[in-house]
Amino acid sequence: MRSFTIFLAFILLIPIHAVSQVPNPDIQWTADWEVDQDVAIMQIDSESYNFELILEFWINNNRVTPIEVNFEVEFEEVEFEVDDPGQVSVSGNSNETFEITITGSALESQSASNDEILYNSDEFRETVSLSLIEMIAGQAADSSRQISQDIEFSKIYDMQVEFETGLDGTSADMETTLKAGTSESEKLHVLNFGNTADAVTKYSISVSRCPQLNYEFSSIGSLPLAVTPAQNSDDSVSFGTLEISATSSHPAKECILEFSVYSEATGYSSYATLKIDVLATEIQAEDDDDFTEVDGDSDTSGLDTESSSLPALSSIFCVISFIFTALIRRPVQK
Repeated sequence: MRSFTIFLAFILLIPIHAVSQVPNPDIQWTADWEVDQDVAIMQIDSESYNFELILEFWINNNRVTPIEVNFEVEFEEVEFEVDDPGQVSVSGNSNETFEITITGSALESQSASNDEILYNSDEFRETVSLSLIEMIAGQAADSSRQISQDIEFSKIYDMQVEFETGLDGTSADMETTLKAGTSESEKLHVLNFGNTADAVTKYSISVSRCPQLNYEFSSIGSLPLAVTPAQNSDDSVSFGTLEISATSSHPAKECILEFSVYSEATGYSSYATLKIDVLATEIQAEDDDDFTEVDGDSDTSGLDTESSSLPALSSIFCVISFIFTALIRRPVQK
């Protein structure tokens, strides 16, 4: 027994090195998003194409003592700007609400063409992960939490129709010259500058200033015509060919033709304008003018001759009448 006591005393004299680590208290706090939704929508401003998304979350602390929580935000693919609350303190036995704000642009840079187009909302998917890190004595504890939220862009509809230009490009405003009695053809394209698929359901054509201008449009395929979002600034779909013609008697005039297409998604229309400078047919009337002058001289000469002969005939007639009267009134001699 005495030897055991001596051995025990010897064991107690041996120093034991404590391992320095952050305490791991019982996880008695929880966190989650304020609104439980499958997908949060990043609403795009139609003019700037920027967005701002605010996500609210709560922290519930069941402990009797407060907790200190820090935050880290991560995205799977695209990095947007995030404004978080920084390190916060949550009182014991309380539930407090906080928020993070996500901002950025819905435009995707195209390195090959230096174009900026909208992210395709039909294909774009992103997940934001929020890590809530409990801090004890300035160090992260093992009781951290993580919550995630799927986010998507709102849909932007922007379908346009344009005329084909000579440099394999397109333009919504074009001018052309057309001689009276001739015709020409113009090709039309449809472009989808929105971020989601759309379709052309119908089209219309209106002409102002020139009722004698004729037109006929031949579409490629049947309607509705599906149009996917553009991948670059000149990505278009051929829509058809417009033939315009002016009658031979058409006067010289500037005509305005508007070609409109209608969106299946919104019902709204967009149009392209074609200014047509009609040149009238030139009439050579020099010979006719000369002939008219000759006829005028002949008519005048005839009138002059007739007028000059009238006094002579009248004088002869007067002399004859005077002699005849004198003979009648001469007395008869017995």
